[in-house]
Amino acid sequence: MAMTPKHNSDESPETIAPLARYFLWADSPKSVHKLILGLSALCVFLFLMDFVWHRHTKVDGEGLYGFYAIAGFVSFTLIVLGARALRVFIGRDESFYAPHGVDSEEYPLEGTERLEHSERQVDNLSTLKNDVLGRTDSDSQSSRRSQS
Repeated sequence: MAMTPKHNSDESPETIAPLARYFLWADSPKSVHKLILGLSALCVFLFLMDFVWHRHTKVDGEGLYGFYAIAGFVSFTLIVLGARALRVFIGRDESFYAPHGVDSEEYPLEGTERLEHSERQVDNLSTLKNDVLGRTDSDSQSSRRSQS
């Protein structure tokens, strides 16, 4: 859980992407823990149903209790181990594309404007809307006052 971002309660709904608002419940460690417990309970329930449910098998071994759980676990393990082995063959070092990479190009300083990080305007939903509509900050503030 060390990689879980800290939830900032100061964030207004405009600073959060519209689709991301539906997934804010997964932002707290307590909710993630509940989700893991729920999925674990579902797995145990489905494994126990294997003892009750009658199956019409077509392959030898398919009639064993927990066959699908074991087969799924073994398959997933083989996929992960296969991906690690494949990385040895297709992996490239960081400088593989260096001489011809886009980030190695020289950019002209003429016609560009350098901003410090503190000078940069924060991107949120309202600034995006203003950029698309071609408004300035004073226009958007006056439109907010007229809506109130």
